[in-house]
Amino acid sequence: MTPRMPLESGSDWVLLGRGKSSEVFRIGGGAVVKIFHDAVSEEMIEREMTAAMMAASLGLPTAAPSTRVEVDDKRALIYPEISGPSVAHAIRKKPLSAASLLRDMAGVLHGVHAQSVSGLRTVKSVLQTDIDYGPAPETLKRAAKHYLVRLPEGSQLLHGDFHIDNILVNDGGLVILDWAKAAIGAPAADAVRSEMLMRFGEGPNDVITNAWRDWAARQLGRAYRKESGVTPDQLTLWRPIVALAWLRARPPVRNAAFTRYLDDALRGAGLPVFS
Repeated sequence: MTPRMPLESGSDWVLLGRGKSSEVFRIGGGAVVKIFHDAVSEEMIEREMTAAMMAASLGLPTAAPSTRVEVDDKRALIYPEISGPSVAHAIRKKPLSAASLLRDMAGVLHGVHAQSVSGLRTVKSVLQTDIDYGPAPETLKRAAKHYLVRLPEGSQLLHGDFHIDNILVNDGGLVILDWAKAAIGAPAADAVRSEMLMRFGEGPNDVITNAWRDWAARQLGRAYRKESGVTPDQLTLWRPIVALAWLRARPPVRNAAFTRYLDDALRGAGLPVFS
C-alpha cells in the first residue's frame, strides 16, 4: 500500500466534477485532488496510480498522479491540472466537431493499445470475475467461461473505460483520464468496451441522442479499425463476453437495446442467449 500524506481541505477549493467513485477539486498551484468515495477499493486506487504512471512514462497523453494523500480521512490522489473540456462537452458545444474528435479518439486509443506492458491484471481475469458475479444464468456462465478460455491472449495496455467523458481536449490535443479499470490483454476487448460505453453508457436516453450515440460508436469503431488494423471479426469474437461481463455493473440505460445487442452477440458466438 502506498503511504498517504495528510492534506487539509481548503475553503477555496473548487469542485470540478463528481462521479460514482470520486470528487475532483482544484486546489491551486496547478494541481487538483481526486478524493475517492469510501466504497472504492484500495486495489482500484493503487491500480489507477500504477497504470497512470505507466502510461505517462510511455509517453501517452495523460496525467500521472504526483502524490498519494488523505483528505479528511478520505483517500485521494494529487494530479497536475489539465485545462480543457471533455470531448463530450466539446461536442455539445460544437456538434460539427464530432467526427473529427472521434477520429482523434481512435488514434489515441490505438496509441494506448500499441504499448506492450506487464504488471497489471489481465482483461480475461476481469471479464471472468464480472461474469461470475453478474446476473447471467449458471448455464450461460459456464458456456461463457469455456468460450473465454479460447479467446486470444495479449500483452497490450488497455484503458478499460475509454469514453467521451474521460478524454479532455487540451490545446488541440486529447488527454486521457481515469486509469482505474486498466488491464492488459487483446486490444479488441478494449475497443468493444469503448463501443458499448458510447452506445449504452451513462447519458441521456431520448430518441435523437440514442441515434447520435449509435452513429458516434460506428464512427469511432471505423476510425479505430483503420488506425489499428483490428478486424471486424476480432471485435466480433470479444463482443459477447465483454457485453455479458458488463451486466454486473452497467447503468440502466437503453436496457432493451442493450439486451438485443448482447443476445445478438451471444447467438452469433453459439452461446445461450441471456433474455
